[in-house]
Amino acid sequence: MRRALALSAALLLLLCLPAKAWAASYAYWSFWQWDAGSGSWAYAAEGPGTARVAEGDVVGFHFTTSENATAAPAAPRGATEHAEICPGDPAGVAVVIDFGTADGAPAARTACAPDAAGTTAATALAAVAEPLRYASNGMLCGITGYPETGCGEAAPAASESDDGASPLPVIAALSAVAVLAVAGLWRARRRDPS
Repeated sequence: MRRALALSAALLLLLCLPAKAWAASYAYWSFWQWDAGSGSWAYAAEGPGTARVAEGDVVGFHFTTSENATAAPAAPRGATEHAEICPGDPAGVAVVIDFGTADGAPAARTACAPDAAGTTAATALAAVAEPLRYASNGMLCGITGYPETGCGEAAPAASESDDGASPLPVIAALSAVAVLAVAGLWRARRRDPS
């Protein structure tokens, strides 16, 4: 009985912790390519340093947070029409930059890289948004100085922007733990009526 009570008390104490103590968010620049056929963003299968761009392409960069390393990031917001971003330049590469919604983040913007076709998405980005900051492993860390420091490391979820991270998985897991704790307590009381 005492063991069941101690376990239940420990589990209930854990339930009192704020959600940010349970979940880490990863803040990073995600890279996207516009798929005109489907009319939607596609998360890039390779990094901007190796992804080749062609005339009329639209590429996007979004500073986003994910609940964990496998969570799907949010796509860039804003204009996606090549003709709107590169008016009068059908051969240019349209670049969409969404800095996210954290306090102090710059406003989202678009630009046209006129001579970037046949190069990489990183080259197109550099043509319109320097300075760029990279990690030693080639990961894109900053665009036009944002953010000033850091590169994809984990941080408490509550300290980052919103961009798609949901607390529902944490709440569901905590609810399941609470149900198991109560069931264990009830079962222990049935066995030991004292």
